[in-house]
Amino acid sequence: MTRQARILAFGDSLTWGRIANRPERHGNDVRWPRVLEKALGGYATVIEEGLNGRRIALEDPLRPYRSGISLLPLFIECHAPLDLVILMLGTNDCQRQHSLAPYDVARSMRMLAQVAQRPPVEPGMPVPEVLIVSPPVVRMPDDPEHEANFFMEGAPEKMALLAKYYRRIADEIGAHFFDAAAVASVTGADGIHLDAENTRAIGQALAPVVDGLLGLPLPARGPALRITGP
Repeated sequence: MTRQARILAFGDSLTWGRIANRPERHGNDVRWPRVLEKALGGYATVIEEGLNGRRIALEDPLRPYRSGISLLPLFIECHAPLDLVILMLGTNDCQRQHSLAPYDVARSMRMLAQVAQRPPVEPGMPVPEVLIVSPPVVRMPDDPEHEANFFMEGAPEKMALLAKYYRRIADEIGAHFFDAAAVASVTGADGIHLDAENTRAIGQALAPVVDGLLGLPLPARGPALRITGP
């Protein structure tokens, strides 16, 4: 007897599916979590938790609730039991206003991943595997007057180093790693977000990685743990 795996995709606007220069998101047939779920052939449910502007640990001074490390425990508990947590963050942490070096961003990712490795779930619930995904590297927009030229100044150079540091911290803490920049590139429309082809490519490329991590289909869980008390 088998069961569906439960996977949490936790990220920013790249996970939400933001369309460049528009307050809209890609459709279900395009967003990488939905593409991943379809590619896994019915053996997994992928839960989308993407938020525009989300950082790893920092807050956005202009918009509240953007710190991933503050909210990840809540989402893990809400969606438990989970077999895998996929973390794809770091783009917004490289904004000029934060003045973080690439290694500092990676240290934040280490803390976030360790939250997922020590989930706030009930006794007897599984501890999920953690997959750290380094996001596609930003670029300067085609339009030299685009606002991203200013708030993302210096970000391409920082993000070019994230994959190296993310891979290192994943090895150190026993998490898994995938470099989304190896399969997807941002659009020149705003230099940050993904067109349909590239966001779809991430979901397709992650499918064999996730399948290899979890060994789908998963066997059914054992008997439920009996909890006494109030």
